[in-house]
Amino acid sequence: MIYLTAALVLVGAVTVLNLLLTLAVVRRLRRQESERQQPFGTIDSGPETGAPLPDFTADTVAGGTVTAASLKGRQGALTFLSTDCSACTMAVADLPEFARRTGMDAGQMIVVIAGDADDAHRMAEPLAGIATVVVEETAGPLSTLYSIEATPTTVLTDPDGTVTYAQAGTNPVLEGLPA
Repeated sequence: MIYLTAALVLVGAVTVLNLLLTLAVVRRLRRQESERQQPFGTIDSGPETGAPLPDFTADTVAGGTVTAASLKGRQGALTFLSTDCSACTMAVADLPEFARRTGMDAGQMIVVIAGDADDAHRMAEPLAGIATVVVEETAGPLSTLYSIEATPTTVLTDPDGTVTYAQAGTNPVLEGLPA
């Protein structure tokens, strides 16, 4: 009888331990799910709205040079991408539609791709004629200058060179544009 009692106590203890571990796993999964459902655009990335566009000079993949001054006098868009970001692939696919809907040309749209140079050049191929592309290392000079904390990040400027929008997300600007 003593063995039966000991076995029942042991089975009961293992069952309680199993229940506690299962509840801990469920709680953690719920927390991860709620974090995943938060809007991505809530991440602060890029210069503050209303701030002047930070001055820069960068070499493009086409062999030219682009500066912040080249955006003055017309609306501009800078998009910061990374080669190790899966959402950035979707952002690249959205850029032709963004250009069409905003009427911006390649001189008004600057795309900065950070990461492995070979991967960045492959990522830049579909943007030929749509945007001016700059490639830099991870956390490179432009990403640092523009306080990029997450990719993709879009920064819009007005003709005076003032930041009118800066937010992280796959296509936060595209969603708010008229068809």
